[in-house]
Amino acid sequence: MGSRALIVIAAVVVLAWMPTAVVGQAAGGPPVIREPWTPLPCPMHPQSTVETEGCLQQAVISSDRRINARVATIFRLIRIASDRAAFVEGETAWLRYRRRSCAATASAYRGGSAEPVAFLSCESDRNTRHLADLADTERVLRGR
Repeated sequence: MGSRALIVIAAVVVLAWMPTAVVGQAAGGPPVIREPWTPLPCPMHPQSTVETEGCLQQAVISSDRRINARVATIFRLIRIASDRAAFVEGETAWLRYRRRSCAATASAYRGGSAEPVAFLSCESDRNTRHLADLADTERVLRGR
């Protein structure tokens, strides 16, 4: 199979999962981001679109884990059930925003091999900003 065929297959796979990243939640616990895909490998020096996609997938999963940890901490710091519920709703809405806004951004490359790369790059950027917001929230809740 040629590299062009691999790129097309990878693009189809990414497009299939783009709207389906989920927030799971243990009964009464904090929301948890779970990506529905198995990440591609990330070589030390990515050269192809598929390799770049794999590295971006790894970056998103890594930042998802950091978000999940920060969210769990914040969830524990919130003492009142209705405030926790509001926080969970906010996190769920944020993930929906991340997915949909990144799909809109990536639509500039609709059908091309750059579409999944643009989508994942956007998600990685959104995660970075969200981590900073969560750090601010945690500082406020800790009274610092």
